[in-house]
Amino acid sequence: MRELFEKTAARLRNGEEVVWCVILDAEGSTPRGVGAKMLVFADGTSFGTIGGGAVEYQAAAFARSLPPERTRTHKQAAIRSFELYSGGSAATGMVCGGRITVGFLPFPPFSLESFEGIDWTGENWLELTLNENGDFGIGIIRDPVPCPSAGEGQALVERMSDGTLRYTEPLFRSYRVWIFGAGHVSEALVPVLCPLGFPMTVIDPRPELAVPERFPGAELLFAEFEPLPASVRITERDYAVVMTPGHEKDLSVLRQVLRTPASYIGCIGSRNKTAYVNQKLREEGFSEAELARIHAPIGLPIQARTPEEIAVSIAAELILHRAEHSV
Repeated sequence: MRELFEKTAARLRNGEEVVWCVILDAEGSTPRGVGAKMLVFADGTSFGTIGGGAVEYQAAAFARSLPPERTRTHKQAAIRSFELYSGGSAATGMVCGGRITVGFLPFPPFSLESFEGIDWTGENWLELTLNENGDFGIGIIRDPVPCPSAGEGQALVERMSDGTLRYTEPLFRSYRVWIFGAGHVSEALVPVLCPLGFPMTVIDPRPELAVPERFPGAELLFAEFEPLPASVRITERDYAVVMTPGHEKDLSVLRQVLRTPASYIGCIGSRNKTAYVNQKLREEGFSEAELARIHAPIGLPIQARTPEEIAVSIAAELILHRAEHSV
């Protein structure tokens, strides 16, 4: 979301118009869901995606066809449906079998103030309103609003009593991936997670490995695994990825993170190691329900072998968890 705002602001500063294409409704089988966004610029280029293929081509063409004079002194939106199957007036020729409804929101240069000065550390929400006449507005709200457990970006579209469509989506939701261990898999994992929007902190006491140059895009905490420093405050939205040098240190970290409300806990290792670690935790009094919180062996089962492949499997599992748990 932040990159969308920054790219929009950069174009508006140059005196250009930017059209936001936002999926407001999705039915059946569609490549992207409610909340997917694409920016279309005056020079014909775009950023983001609402599904690719013919539907995206037609949406971008429609966005570029909006008369510029409509947006010089007054912002007015358009709504169009696209059918992802053959036949019908709104058909795209795609055979996914669904339909999407896209809102086209043209922002002229005088909209710049709406995209600057955003607090990207607080729990703010993006709000778009669109009335039946096509008038629309954009704003940032700071009070939590109801949000469903599914949908791209956890977007919510409501029709108000006066017919106005209200779109809300978390602008920023604070969470962090705490990566315990700075070995080869961690080094491969950080650059995979970085462009996916996961904030990360890597923790390790080994000076030869806890080197900032190895983990661009992540914070680095030079610290022992036990006890964890007071600055490691794992919340109910956070992820704990345990990949220390050995099973004893893994056990040490797991003992501590199992006592936190972490949304996700994963630990690297073979099935034999996992069985050993779980048995040790049982003997220490951890319940089966507590052990069930641990994703071990970590990552989706794609038969990964190399650090790079394991990193992909872990990233995939984190993406799935994030999508299913509204983080």
